[in-house]
Amino acid sequence: MIEELKHISAEMNAILPLFLEGNSVTGLFLPTGPSAKFKALAIEAKSILDEELGRLNNYSTGLMNAASSGSQSFIGGPSYATVEEASELVLAGARAVSRKYNRATVSDNPQNSRSYVHQDRISALIAINESAWDFRRLVELCRELNVVAANRCHLSTAMLLRTILNHVPPVLGCETFDQVANNYGGPKKDKSFKEIMQRLQGTIRKIADMHLHSPIRDREDVPTAVQVDFASELDVLLGEVIRVGGSGKGTK
Repeated sequence: MIEELKHISAEMNAILPLFLEGNSVTGLFLPTGPSAKFKALAIEAKSILDEELGRLNNYSTGLMNAASSGSQSFIGGPSYATVEEASELVLAGARAVSRKYNRATVSDNPQNSRSYVHQDRISALIAINESAWDFRRLVELCRELNVVAANRCHLSTAMLLRTILNHVPPVLGCETFDQVANNYGGPKKDKSFKEIMQRLQGTIRKIADMHLHSPIRDREDVPTAVQVDFASELDVLLGEVIRVGGSGKGTK
């Protein structure tokens, strides 16, 4: 829509050289063909602006006022000044639409939002220098998880959580996250840790798989933030990954 408005503004500007010299009474005037094109462009621009900014937006109102006042004052359609003003109003409207979309663009840190992954965990992963593992992808997964969770993208939150579960087991000496949940540290060690991991394995993986693999149905249900809130369990997992992976214990 923004590019369409810019194109309309440019087309209006292209009409300006088509004005002809009249007499001392009429001054510059626009022939019938270009005048009709200008009116069509103005209506098209108004339709786009109304759709994007609402019917009572200032740009549409100003555009129609400019067009109507020009056509009443000059023979043969809009005045030269009217076309100039309309072109600038359409361009200003395009900037307003652009600002609207920019405000709606996802942000890494929306105001008043709690980070799904605490920044301390991400900083600790970045700070690991000597390790058998490259944590750059894990850092990016955590960063993107914060973005989607903060912007209420709950399906993406579940899918990124599942990806992290698939990504980290080798750091903990396991091939799969199922092994982390059931065997990490041996059968009698780290019982509390394993119970937390079992919640991740038994719940978030199933939630993510349900949304990833379900075909479309006649009626759908989408997840809420409550359904994908495993931030505390993930924090425990990342803490252990940092402890082991940053201590030189992790091996390839």
